Amino acid sequence: MIEAINSHVNIPDISMYSLLLRNAEVNGSRPIIIFYDKYITYSKLLKYVDSMAYQLEHRLNVRTGETIAIIMDFSPPYIISIISSIKIGARILIIDGKTDDSTINGYIDKYGIKVMIICKKFAEKAKNERIKYIVSDPNDFLTLGKALINNIRNRSYVKYGNNVLKFYEFIYSDNVPDLPEAHEPSCIMFHIENELLVFNMKSIIGETFIINYWLPKFDGKPVFYSGIDHSTPLGLIYSITLPISFSGTIVINSPASISRNACDFVVGPPSFYSQIIEKKINISGVKYCIMPFYDREIENAFHQYTDIPLITGRSDQFTLTTHMNPFDDIRAGSFGMPVNYVECMINPENELLIKTPYLPVIYENNKKKEYEWYNLHTKVKVVDNYYYSL
Repeated sequence: MIEAINSHVNIPDISMYSLLLRNAEVNGSRPIIIFYDKYITYSKLLKYVDSMAYQLEHRLNVRTGETIAIIMDFSPPYIISIISSIKIGARILIIDGKTDDSTINGYIDKYGIKVMIICKKFAEKAKNERIKYIVSDPNDFLTLGKALINNIRNRSYVKYGNNVLKFYEFIYSDNVPDLPEAHEPSCIMFHIENELLVFNMKSIIGETFIINYWLPKFDGKPVFYSGIDHSTPLGLIYSITLPISFSGTIVINSPASISRNACDFVVGPPSFYSQIIEKKINISGVKYCIMPFYDREIENAFHQYTDIPLITGRSDQFTLTTHMNPFDDIRAGSFGMPVNYVECMINPENELLIKTPYLPVIYENNKKKEYEWYNLHTKVKVVDNYYYSL
């Protein structure tokens, strides 16, 4: 077994809301989101979050520990919904939009869900009269021209009423919840492939700062583009918490916008980089690309396509701890070596197992599965303390 590297990563005892608040105080006029060319500053996002948190607490009577379900595309309302739920201490359940109604109804009954935040695209799921649905419309955050185009492409109709409410009504008040700054939810849950992953928020923040520590540093505040599914644990980190930890900017747009928006870090799975290569998408100007889900074939193709450094790691969509290598010592073809709070070993089948406090509690068919060592189901060899795929 190779022991975890002992270094100086300081993981602060801070919530995601507090992280946003501190950035808004220092970088208020800096854009935190570029959404199809529409800029949202740190101070403006904080105002939206505070307003929504107040409305959730006082208008819909959501209390600490109660569950809010979120079914949304990656957009400013998604980010606002998560951070405002954290502010009031709600438990968060993130559900992929492809999840069937029977599974969603099962969660409603199990967790006593009374508020669900959904985007207009999934408005057909607003069927339960016991639930208050908050429906977001991307047009609320688009420029006029983009909104007109979006209306032509997406003609979905939403029947608003007593239990189907408009998202924008929740974000334009001047009220702030009277709660302690570091208030945080008991957990954040993800429904993925018929399994439920449960993390406490300190795990999300902890892994965020570990990745932040190891990423290469340069002058200025970095701009991030993430092609990882936002409704997964890693997607939450790379799409939201990591950019905020850098006081950076989150770009939400098509991959074709990467170069135009001067992105510094680009993150994605192998399929994402395959698309970039096949469509010859311009990513010039990008400083580093990150592929947490290792794929040797895509790595080789990427290096033939561009000389931008590609940081690889080994993960699956259930784990937060992906990158085992210090990012300033990247060895081609390797997963690197273990970083903080990670131990590794190889079983008799040469499969890589990891041990870390940042693994989730996993439920499958309502049965709890616990791991002391989590199998990444990847055959590896070790050369000079670095891990390579067999």
